[in-house]
Amino acid sequence: MTTFITKDHGNRKLEFDKERLFAFIENNTSITSTQYKEKIVRSIESKNELKANHITDLLIHTALENVDEANTQWTYDAAKLYLKNLYNKASQNRAYDKELKYGDFYGLLKTLAGKGIYSPNILKKYSREEIIELASLIDPDRDLLFDYIGLHTLATRYLATDHQKNTFELPQERWLVIALHLMQDEPIEKRSELVAESYWALSNLYMTVATPTLANAGLAHGQLSSCFIDTVDDSLMGIYNSNTDVARLSKDGGGIGVYMGKVRSRGSSIKGFKGASSGVERSPLVA
Repeated sequence: MTTFITKDHGNRKLEFDKERLFAFIENNTSITSTQYKEKIVRSIESKNELKANHITDLLIHTALENVDEANTQWTYDAAKLYLKNLYNKASQNRAYDKELKYGDFYGLLKTLAGKGIYSPNILKKYSREEIIELASLIDPDRDLLFDYIGLHTLATRYLATDHQKNTFELPQERWLVIALHLMQDEPIEKRSELVAESYWALSNLYMTVATPTLANAGLAHGQLSSCFIDTVDDSLMGIYNSNTDVARLSKDGGGIGVYMGKVRSRGSSIKGFKGASSGVERSPLVA
């Protein structure tokens, strides 16, 4: 039985080439296991037709099956395969050679700002020359520091996409966008140095930022703080106003703490909303 691989949304169909698959594995991972390769081939040849992206998923999931305390390298090989897929998608959506891994960073800023994904602030605060110079900091080899779970989490939750969820931003670009955003109001004479230092720390995984900063820095929406404390006034209106504040902050990714110390612990006019500081019944708004 011959297995065919479909590409380009089914517009191309190629006969499965085992040797080509082995060359892909050897060129993109450190996997040498014969058992791994044979299992992949058996899974593919058991089907009449298979989409190319399903082969990538099969390669990744089969690698992850081998991860244990003594064989942690498998998770990094799975990450390399996932990275290859990210590079391919980004290059298609941004129209550059996939072998370059990363495309024009300044062009990315303009494209996503034009789509309303990125805030225009970085393009306004930094000159084109500054951005191009700072883009030279991007080091694709630092993508190899990720294990599979870390890379998958970053890619699916934090990398900027267009409105159709197509891949545009890549891991090193997220780090650089964060650095540019955080340093945009620093004095111009030392701003580039601060951006470079921040990018270095982030990209080498020596430093991280709060989840809202990781998700929202440089974007046209959201905020950068992860924790807020709201004080509830001692009135029915105060309680419901606090509920509204909590909903709005949660919508933009903020974590909420609610101080109930001002709410009286006596009387029946605010039944069920006893003062948190009294040690008695607490508000259902408080975890």
